[in-house]
Amino acid sequence: MRISALSVGVVLASLVAVANARCPELSPHARNSPPSGATVVDQSGKYPGSYQTITEAIDSLSSTSNASIFIFPGLFKERLVVSNKGPLIIQGYTCDILSYSANKVTITHTMSQTTLPTNIIKNRNEATSTMSLKTPSFQLNNLNVVNNAGNTGQALAVYIECDKCSINACSLQGYQDTVCANKGLILFAKTHIVGAVDFIFGKYAVAWFELCDIEAVGPGTITANGRQDARSPSLFVFNKGKVYGNYGKKETYLGRPWSEYSKAVFQFCYLGPIINPEGWLEWNGDPNTENVFFKEFQNTGVGAARDKRVKFSGELTEALKITDYFTSDFRNEWCDKSCL
Repeated sequence: MRISALSVGVVLASLVAVANARCPELSPHARNSPPSGATVVDQSGKYPGSYQTITEAIDSLSSTSNASIFIFPGLFKERLVVSNKGPLIIQGYTCDILSYSANKVTITHTMSQTTLPTNIIKNRNEATSTMSLKTPSFQLNNLNVVNNAGNTGQALAVYIECDKCSINACSLQGYQDTVCANKGLILFAKTHIVGAVDFIFGKYAVAWFELCDIEAVGPGTITANGRQDARSPSLFVFNKGKVYGNYGKKETYLGRPWSEYSKAVFQFCYLGPIINPEGWLEWNGDPNTENVFFKEFQNTGVGAARDKRVKFSGELTEALKITDYFTSDFRNEWCDKSCL
């Protein structure tokens, strides 16, 4: 299945249509005005001292100081590269920081491996991304990040290399390779991730997906973790999430091993009827299953039935804990306290 230009256009049009709606008075979870000291993006140019593009706002920042960017509603057709050496928070205008469905800022770009210029040799996957994050400390809150390339090959919405990074109440949309969680400690909270083929992948990151909605829009695999040896800490954990899709039934797999020590866990998740009963898939032409760690724990839904699961997957005896991978005060350090 392919994401059509029409369907993407309808989604983006609806996002723009609500962009100028005001938040109800006394909305407790609104972020509808810039915090003190923030660099401001306003496409209309009406806000004093604001920039009209996000790229201009990022380029204006000191590379080492703590910084924040606040973005007023709008549809931004840009490719963003964030390489600040200091902590950075990017906050989109919203009436509800707890829900990606209330987001009013969308960043969109169209690029895939098939359309990328041939003179780009290195880091071609990253080069397709709508947003590239290579920074030590970063928060992205209440933004929609879209790669509109559709079913045309690898086409990232977000590429992430960081020491610690959190993606909160965002919607990350693509088809193949939507999210590359490649390096660092990465927390995805209440975030919507859309794709079909290997749409959450990466080699070195510890990535925790808390209360996330994982939407499959075509047949394929959700995860492709590339953990390369038994000593690597790399893993993907999906906790209390929802896995669903409307394209058909039983044609989506939880993951396949990008490398022979691939590690991914789904626990306390709802798994819809799109999940193939076998659950997990071998890599094309190279099974890579002897040392994989593909586990599940107390999932629900039609797709959670384990009686036909492949032999190289298994079930945990107890759930993994986020504090085994992140510091105990990560809620204060990494995101708004209400993000989890």
